[in-house]
Amino acid sequence: MFKFINYPENLQLSFEKDVKLLQRTLLETEQRIRKLEEHKESVNKNPLDSRSDKTNNETLRRLERNLDNLYKKRILIIKELED
Repeated sequence: MFKFINYPENLQLSFEKDVKLLQRTLLETEQRIRKLEEHKESVNKNPLDSRSDKTNNETLRRLERNLDNLYKKRILIIKELED
């Protein structure tokens, strides 16, 4: 026995909304990446005094980790948009 599925008429609109949401998320992610890259550049250009090298290194380590996560997120979003 076959069962017919009635798809909602707004299925296409839902898909378009999802694409728009992904595009907006991609834009926000890229903006965040730029801000973190600027911050990283600033930290590298203006190192703190020697007594706070540990703090400076920790800041750079966290920036790198956050940037790596955002790069991965950006790649996933782009893949979703391409599918």
